[in-house]
Amino acid sequence: MRYGTYDYVVMAMLAAVSAVAYVLLAQLWTALTAAFGPLGGAFLGLFQFGHLLAFAILLKPGTAFITSVLTTVGQLLLGDPSGAYVLGWGVIHGAAVEIVFMATGYRRPGFVTFAIAAGLAGALGQIYSYFVFGWEAALSLFYLSLPILFVTSAVESGTIAWSVARVVQRARGTSTSFEQ
Repeated sequence: MRYGTYDYVVMAMLAAVSAVAYVLLAQLWTALTAAFGPLGGAFLGLFQFGHLLAFAILLKPGTAFITSVLTTVGQLLLGDPSGAYVLGWGVIHGAAVEIVFMATGYRRPGFVTFAIAAGLAGALGQIYSYFVFGWEAALSLFYLSLPILFVTSAVESGTIAWSVARVVQRARGTSTSFEQ
């Protein structure tokens, strides 16, 4: 599928807004994780909303992945506390979301699809965090953090993306298949 100027502008805009939001959230995530280990940041599942929104608006394969990677490049340039490691989360989060959308044939997703995509991205990102931060000493907390992060990402990021997708579709006057 080909992208046009509108597609690139939407992806770039959402990547820029998400990068700023994620850098601010990363400050909180870093503090929580420093204080409570892998479990600390597991209740902060908002790191998926930007690329989910990009797909919800454009409904094109690859949109979530591209937006996710662009977002993390922006985070890196803005001084994310994790430094260059943030690029790994961009690839992992974007790929996880694309896998879920691919499995549904890239149809207009309902709430459950958005929730699963956000949850899977969050959980796989947490596995990457395990290796980046060396959480071997806190293995039980790490295992406990995976389902918590799946649920918080599904609820927080999934709900934001699904809600905005419904609004966008209504504004366009198109099918309301996001109602599910």
